[in-house]
Amino acid sequence: MKEILLRRRIRVATCAVLLTLSSQSGWAAEREKIGVVLSGGGAKGAAHIGVLEVLEENRIPVDLVTGTSIGAYVAGMYAMGLTAQELKQKTMSANWQSGYLDRVSRNDMVLRRKQQNDNFQLHTDLGVTPQGEFRAKPGAFQGQGMAILLRDLTDNLPVLNSFDDLVIPYRSIATDIAKVQPVVIDSGHLATAMQASMAVPGALTPIEWQGHRLVDGGVVNNMPVDVAQQMGADVIIAVDLRDPLLEDEELSSALTIISQLTTFMTNSSADRQKALMTEQDIYLKPKLTFMTAPDFDQMERAYQAGRNAATQALPQLLAHQLSEADYRQYVRYKQDSRSQLIANSAYYIDRIVINNQTMRSDEALLALLDLQTGRVLTNNALEDAVTRLNSEDLFSRITYQIEQQDQETVLLLDVIEKTWGPGYLNFKFAFEDDFSQRSDFTFGAQYLYTNLTDKGGEWLFEAELGSWKAFKTELYLPLDYSQRFFSSFSVEYNSQLRGFKSAQLDPEFGQATGLSTIDGLYERTTYTADLGVNLARWSAFRAGFIGLDGSVSLSSVDLTESFKAFGGYTRFEYDNLDNQFFPKTGWQGSIDLGLLHTQSEIDQRRTDDDALVYRVHFLKPFDYNRHNVVALLDFAGSDSNELLPIFAQDLGGLFNLSGYHKYELNGRYSGLGALIYRYQLADNDFGAFSTPVFVGGSFEQGGVWNAYSQIDANSLITAGSVFVGVDSVLGPIYFAYGMAEGGERSFYLTLGNTIKN
Repeated sequence: MKEILLRRRIRVATCAVLLTLSSQSGWAAEREKIGVVLSGGGAKGAAHIGVLEVLEENRIPVDLVTGTSIGAYVAGMYAMGLTAQELKQKTMSANWQSGYLDRVSRNDMVLRRKQQNDNFQLHTDLGVTPQGEFRAKPGAFQGQGMAILLRDLTDNLPVLNSFDDLVIPYRSIATDIAKVQPVVIDSGHLATAMQASMAVPGALTPIEWQGHRLVDGGVVNNMPVDVAQQMGADVIIAVDLRDPLLEDEELSSALTIISQLTTFMTNSSADRQKALMTEQDIYLKPKLTFMTAPDFDQMERAYQAGRNAATQALPQLLAHQLSEADYRQYVRYKQDSRSQLIANSAYYIDRIVINNQTMRSDEALLALLDLQTGRVLTNNALEDAVTRLNSEDLFSRITYQIEQQDQETVLLLDVIEKTWGPGYLNFKFAFEDDFSQRSDFTFGAQYLYTNLTDKGGEWLFEAELGSWKAFKTELYLPLDYSQRFFSSFSVEYNSQLRGFKSAQLDPEFGQATGLSTIDGLYERTTYTADLGVNLARWSAFRAGFIGLDGSVSLSSVDLTESFKAFGGYTRFEYDNLDNQFFPKTGWQGSIDLGLLHTQSEIDQRRTDDDALVYRVHFLKPFDYNRHNVVALLDFAGSDSNELLPIFAQDLGGLFNLSGYHKYELNGRYSGLGALIYRYQLADNDFGAFSTPVFVGGSFEQGGVWNAYSQIDANSLITAGSVFVGVDSVLGPIYFAYGMAEGGERSFYLTLGNTIKN
């Protein structure tokens, strides 16, 4: 009996669905099918939303949509069933500039990579093989940021067998760059279909789709009228966002000439499509001469221009207006279809499949992703997993899509390693001048060779020449696929010129020369071997062996102290700052502790001792609107008793007791507390990069001491500064004036990372 009732209920439900569909197809068949065609145009695409909004306000239905580039995005979002207002809200609130950022933010990078990038801030990421062969990137941007942005905007919609299954049938147009032919994308992952149509040649890396390498469709078909006609449109409403050609006097550079040729090609393709339109079709060309494709800050004006163009065309558009009853039925059908479209905030994942285009094993990638199958995974959890993998800064693109295969929900991941690796070259340039006693500069190169082992082993070599000289080589070996545990081995040489106050040293040094300050040249080679654990992407603990071998030369008194030290050490680090030099969020802290046996000899006098060496560092920014305050605390020292300190601590330089020059104050102990205030005067946001400008000042207190017993509040030196700072692509730039009690004054001009650890 229960089975009979169940069968009857199924028949009733089936009949109801068939009646609804027949009703829908019946009233749709009685009128012409309207297709909307949206052209490319970058930020000008907001005009498309204005057009769609006017159509909705005047009860004009849209039965199918096609688009190219930004038009593919707007068309795809509308095909999901969004209203024009919903589409406007999503589009206007989206951070389109993030679409051109491939690398994760600094606070998402693994701690090791942060430290490497902070010291060598000219991140060319130039590929170099061990044989010296140079390899360039295939495009300025790899598309990682755009993939993340579009997945978010489309609610991570799963793969569709056909884009006819969307609320409104949809097609995206891209270009097969190998054949320079149009490709109509009619199925698959909606976000990927949009991205393929938006991949500007030369700027963004092509998208792989069904054997094609796809770039922006505007090259061959910027207004796909023919595709809408093939889909069955009886009436076309085409929106053309073309740029005008430049005048002769404007063609003054190679860039403007290239722009002119690009504009000509896209306009020519749109003209060919326009020629296919009939008298009953409607052609709209919003007035957008006030902006260009990259002007995302002008999107509100573009939206209004689209509304104006559609409003002016209402005499033609109203010929296709539905009655109120028919339009209600049309809207109801869209809402019903939208409710059946599977776009969830979480999915039960049965299986993970990786399209692995890297030198790592699937096991290694899965360990870094740290995703568990057989459970519900939110979209946020999936994006976090991609960020975890991308925090290695070794992959050009990591994308994923969700697909139904038989009875399983499968997470399909594409992981593409940088094709120009696995060796990368970066640089640094730093300059500091206090306009009085000291001018320093350094130029450095960093070579990082990755994937030495399947677990992610790396070899690093760094060289710095100039006033500060340093050479370092390091072998980093993770011990497990998740890279939680690791070992490392390093050798480093550095040379630094430091100044000592004669009163802080043995009296005979000052008496021999009559100088108030004696310069000491430190040359040191350091060896380390340690084991560690990465507690999180931004935190690590390590312990191991350290050895030092070096000398301190005092040229003014013709004396040299040679020294050796060896023993055990530990280091804890935490760093989730968003920016090392102009931080707004996060905090940074470290604790170093070593117990070393030291030996030194100077002028036939020897010391042999055990020393405790330590440093505590803390930095925390506080940000409110355009105001920013950074609190800094630093204390370091050693209880060794050699005549010239082996582990010399220093102060001097901007924000480091401003007013003194760099390395002017040295001793066995140093302490510093500072508050640095910055006001962001200008943003200078250029999309792919920005150069914000700051003004501000600092208040600092600190001191250096040669004996622990000398440390007290009365010996602290008060200092401060006023400055203008720029967070540039070359590194931090400061022009500042510093002053300290005792009459110390200095102007500073700094470029790059001038901090010596």
